[in-house]
Amino acid sequence: MTVSTDETVGLDEATLRSHCVSLLTHARVSEPDAQQTVDVFLQAELMGEESHGLRLLCQVVERVRAGGDRAETTITVLSERPSVAHWDANRSLGQVTAARAMETAIAKARETGVGIVAVRNGNSLTSAKYYPLMAAEAGMVGATFTNTSRKLMAPPGGRTPVLGNNPVAYAAPAGRYGAFALDMACTAAAVERIVKANERGEQIPPGWALDREGRETRDPAIALETLSLQPFGGYKAFNLAAVHEIFSSVLAAGELFAGSSTGFRPYDGPMNTSFTMLAIDIAAFRPRDEFESTMERMIETMKSVPLAPEATGISFAGERSRRELERRKVEGILLARWTFDRLNALAAEAGLPRLP
Repeated sequence: MTVSTDETVGLDEATLRSHCVSLLTHARVSEPDAQQTVDVFLQAELMGEESHGLRLLCQVVERVRAGGDRAETTITVLSERPSVAHWDANRSLGQVTAARAMETAIAKARETGVGIVAVRNGNSLTSAKYYPLMAAEAGMVGATFTNTSRKLMAPPGGRTPVLGNNPVAYAAPAGRYGAFALDMACTAAAVERIVKANERGEQIPPGWALDREGRETRDPAIALETLSLQPFGGYKAFNLAAVHEIFSSVLAAGELFAGSSTGFRPYDGPMNTSFTMLAIDIAAFRPRDEFESTMERMIETMKSVPLAPEATGISFAGERSRRELERRKVEGILLARWTFDRLNALAAEAGLPRLP
């Protein structure tokens, strides 16, 4: 069933998945790689993280068509040991490369207790939490470190962006609570949230962005012009992002700060991202059921704290997105009208059927 308003279109997951996979396979992406790529974006959409959902898949389709993201996945193994691997992604699809890197990290962790795969010359992996959640499902603690394809943060006291927002994500199985899953960029907000505010004609909150003179701005148009975002915690968050740069481009011998990349555009340009996947096998330390029981106790202790005035509850990392995913799998996805229209435009250009 499709329900439309001026701002959104309601669609079921299966319809969206089929449509998006067809856009990629038409662009010569293999069926398995198309399914993997779409799954990352759909999970974000289902979890209520539209900023990393199908609106970005539209740009990936454009990049595949233009050659910025290579349709065929080609990974070069630069070096390998029992617990680690070093890959060159050769500009293959970021979601496919990242998922394969985490699968390899998980396999190595099963053998040695820990697996680490560092990748250079990649494209954006978008939703960072997707990959540690793969590890959590496999009974492991997982982590993703990545730099980003454009410079977004000026150092505290500076005016010119030099460092990306460099997200990090962690996940661990948590028994009846599903998984503890933290996914955060080091800026106060992701670029996509500023884009959405601009599309809606809304101001952005204080502390998000700077103008060209290094002064704070609440105008999303100015923020998108300068793309100079503020770290969420001053020099601490800025240097945390620098640590993630070490865990990504410095470790993988990739382009430092993504080189001359300017993000998703131009569509035929390299993104120069680097990322590292980490998996730790819980069974190497203690039985999984004991670990999950302790996780349950940790979460229950945090949630049992007396509430502050006007607070309605206490959530742990990943709880809200999991709840949203369960709801949207039943009720469907309210897709932004802009994204719906763009997906249909891409289909029309390829001579494929429209979404209903």
